[in-house]
Amino acid sequence: MCMVSKVMIVSIVFLVSIVWFSCLYMANADVYKTLGVSHNGVPLTCIFEPDPKFTHDQSKIMDVSETAINNWETALYEHSPNGYWELRTINIPFELHDNKTTNDFRMCNILISFEYMNSETSALGFTHIDFSKSYHKYMHIVLYLNSYKDLNMPKITITFGESGSTIEVDADVKEFPIETVQNIISHEFGHALGAGHYTITTPPMVKKPWINTSIMYYALDPSDTELMIPKYVDVKMIELIYGSDGFGGKVPLKPPRINYYELGDVDICTYKCGK
Repeated sequence: MCMVSKVMIVSIVFLVSIVWFSCLYMANADVYKTLGVSHNGVPLTCIFEPDPKFTHDQSKIMDVSETAINNWETALYEHSPNGYWELRTINIPFELHDNKTTNDFRMCNILISFEYMNSETSALGFTHIDFSKSYHKYMHIVLYLNSYKDLNMPKITITFGESGSTIEVDADVKEFPIETVQNIISHEFGHALGAGHYTITTPPMVKKPWINTSIMYYALDPSDTELMIPKYVDVKMIELIYGSDGFGGKVPLKPPRINYYELGDVDICTYKCGK
């Protein structure tokens, strides 16, 4: 059993997730939300090596996790150059976290761990937020590394000979492309910093909104291997949460608001904002 399987016993404040892309749009205007929470100082991210049974290449999973975080740091410095945006990481080998819980890793402000697959919903990953304990406030990112090829048939029933006995086994399983894993981490890491989802409107339809509009768009196509990076609009949302001088700087943190939205704010709304 890996660490994340036991983590779910702790107090859950709320979850945010990214799902399979579908043609669902909200009306009226762009909306960018916050989660109403933020880190007090420079967050340390702990990346937990996946169970070797979950993936054929643990090292690539760890590498793209680091890359996704580095892309956030690069974007933050590029679009908010007066801030201190260092994102510190540490890798935890599987044997050191197997059968342990988040209480064993209180130094981690952000935790990234991996599960085999999600056979119940369309969520590709989620961020579990627990700020209920003063001694350990943390964001826990969980990613699924594999998907059913046919999500409508999660189980196959096999019948054995004349006895008629049956057993249910997993349907055909497909490992997500490594680019998809990186994209999911990139999105969920935005949640781990306090950003909520970005929602756009139609018409006009935005092609690949998770690529072209905001890394925090609420859905992506897991078969699309084009890599996404944080946009200017994403950095400006993080800047609003932490201040223009970044993590633990001199500018007091602005209390983040849930469902943050301002009409006509061109920094937050990339198009059609307020119309």
